[in-house]
Amino acid sequence: MDHIVYLDKPAGALEAMRQGRKTMVGRAYNGRRSPYGKVKVGDLLYFTENDGQQIICGRGTVTKVYDSPKLTHEESVAMLERHRRALWLSESQFLRMAGKRYLVLVTVDGFQEIPHFRFTRRDFRTLDDWILVGDVERARKDDPARELK
Repeated sequence: MDHIVYLDKPAGALEAMRQGRKTMVGRAYNGRRSPYGKVKVGDLLYFTENDGQQIICGRGTVTKVYDSPKLTHEESVAMLERHRRALWLSESQFLRMAGKRYLVLVTVDGFQEIPHFRFTRRDFRTLDDWILVGDVERARKDDPARELK
């Protein structure tokens, strides 16, 4: 299964992923929402930044997944504190996620640059920042970004 995952541009998350400082991506919700229960070891994550350009810049392989049970506020904060460095969370990101009842923490290995390409959300009925696409080729936009570096 392929996934398109948005990374926080202001926090420098993509660059941190490239350099191996960010090794985990996470999502936090008050209810069980996608990607909860949908990510498996061996899946490929394709990364884009939340800058509106919809350009895939790299990918990595899922090596570990943690879908939390329902957490108390304190348990949620403690879990995020434990993984804060691997998640590469800014203070504002930490505060936004801390206290949520459900966490999805995904360890990523083998980040690699790939030829950049644009994708479209047209065929995926989600406004989320994590898109389950099955095969990333289904999301490739008709006019590939060949000129992108």
